[in-house]
Amino acid sequence: MANSKYITRLKRSEGQLRGIQKMIEEERDCIDIITQLSAVRSSVDRVIELLITENLMECINNPLENPVEQKEKIEKAIKYIVKSK
Repeated sequence: MANSKYITRLKRSEGQLRGIQKMIEEERDCIDIITQLSAVRSSVDRVIELLITENLMECINNPLENPVEQKEKIEKAIKYIVKSK
């Protein structure tokens, strides 16, 4: 059931993208389109943040038996955090 929060957010973004496509077809004002694109980007960024946070919490609460794999998994999550900022 935890995945449903991600699906809900992504479906909302999907709807926003369809709305943006329609705005472009209707030749709406550039600023309005950019504002909506920015909102979609923020929404997708939030899903990324939630996924990374959940992954890190899982690593902390249920560490892997192999410490090298554990370290690599945490480092990969941290790289995504730094990359997305």
